[in-house]
Amino acid sequence: MNKKELVEYFEQLVPDGNWNRMGMTFQTEQTKYYYDNGTGKVFSCENGEFLVMENILQHSGLSHLEETGLQDKDLIAALESLKGLVEVEKICQAPVYKKFRTQDIELEQINDIQQVIIELTEQCNLRCKYCIYNEDHENFRGFSTQNMTWDTAKRALDYVFAHCGNKISVTFYGGEPLLQFPLMKQCIDYAIETVDPKKKLNFGFTTNLTLMTKEMAEYFASLESCGITGSLDGPEEIHDANRVMVNHVGSFKKAMDGLKLLIDCMGQERAGKVVGINAVLTPPFTVDKVEYINQFFRSISWIPEHMTIRASYMERPGWGNHEEEPMKVVKGSMKENDPVGYWKLKKICNKEEAEIKFGMENANLMRIHQRLIAEVPIPFLQQNGCCNPGSRRLYITTKGEFLVCERIGKSPVIGDVEHGINMEAIKKYYIDEYAEASLPDCSNCWASQLCSLCYASFYDESGINIKEKRKICSIQRCIVKYDLISYHQILENNPAFIKQNYNLKLE
Repeated sequence: MNKKELVEYFEQLVPDGNWNRMGMTFQTEQTKYYYDNGTGKVFSCENGEFLVMENILQHSGLSHLEETGLQDKDLIAALESLKGLVEVEKICQAPVYKKFRTQDIELEQINDIQQVIIELTEQCNLRCKYCIYNEDHENFRGFSTQNMTWDTAKRALDYVFAHCGNKISVTFYGGEPLLQFPLMKQCIDYAIETVDPKKKLNFGFTTNLTLMTKEMAEYFASLESCGITGSLDGPEEIHDANRVMVNHVGSFKKAMDGLKLLIDCMGQERAGKVVGINAVLTPPFTVDKVEYINQFFRSISWIPEHMTIRASYMERPGWGNHEEEPMKVVKGSMKENDPVGYWKLKKICNKEEAEIKFGMENANLMRIHQRLIAEVPIPFLQQNGCCNPGSRRLYITTKGEFLVCERIGKSPVIGDVEHGINMEAIKKYYIDEYAEASLPDCSNCWASQLCSLCYASFYDESGINIKEKRKICSIQRCIVKYDLISYHQILENNPAFIKQNYNLKLE
């Protein structure tokens, strides 16, 4: 085929001319790739193939091929090669999706709640400057004196235990959950007495550690299965810059005392397995800062060597909102936009150890690795990163109201301890209205099958806030592209890392 015939061939592949939903080109330091959204497949590309595909996607068509800088013979060769992939591998044929794939959520909600998050209190003894429960986050409640009663807690547990599967995690939330330790202990003891012993029962919570006592630590150590995450941002000057008491005094010394007490009661071996640390990274996001935090944790002799230390961003660094370019990818390299993430990637690829792990690292690599890959274009669209409301996890407030999860803030209620799950509310707010607002954008997005956006990012009391969702869509596409780059760069340089850390089979 000549150049004109090849151009016409590709133009007819996408009758509506919208190439934005077809896929994305990306490159590691060694290889150029094309990700196809329709099939989920990833192909390594020769330079000509990459330039042509990149140009077509960038301009949503074939009208600017001269900008590739390729000679006609090289351009024709690249188009011919891509045509072969179209015919054999069925790429560039993603459909315009008309609906999301929804599972039988009613059956799952009745029989398979996997995690319940119980809000014991709205009180906290700290006033962390980046906390979502302050005046800078209008969509989240503030702190109050509201506590959950035992009657509400018992009814919540009874409902969940009647609707869980073979395993259930009971997680405690606040405020600071240790402010209500007596109620937490009552819930745990009741759960152990009540749940069928054949079912796997786990407990967990996150704490600022400042209220930990020997009595509490010994109790948690006595439990067969209890995971505890302590919040500790690093050395004193970094931790105390944001994690302050109500009187604005730093909490570092109290947090360190609480962590030491917990580890001593657990013992080094067990503490390393069931106790973890989460550090919140705040600006400036620099490698030197992370290395300094790493050095601090390495210097503490009584912290178990095998204890997991994770870090999470206070917010995504410096990307802002890009609503004006809803189908574009945020400009800039991973090294520019996410220097700490790039630093961690280089450590993995160089087979070096980095003490601090990033909270989303596992989920992001898993999402890329376990993406759906099909021989022909996938006929359905997943509902992005949204879970099935009330099924996988259920958040219960101090008042006994059911919410989708603790990360959302103000959002439509999906039931309560008195009436159980409200399926009509779930269908209205989290299925039907979500689909009606999101489908026009999602069905025309190249990252739709890999998207991790969930209700937490764009829901308020009225339901979905599509304007807010669109503000972060470009950022999400950038994250997906970086995840594709990271995953494939690790496969090229240190494939054992994925297998060893995530127990995955490699491509």
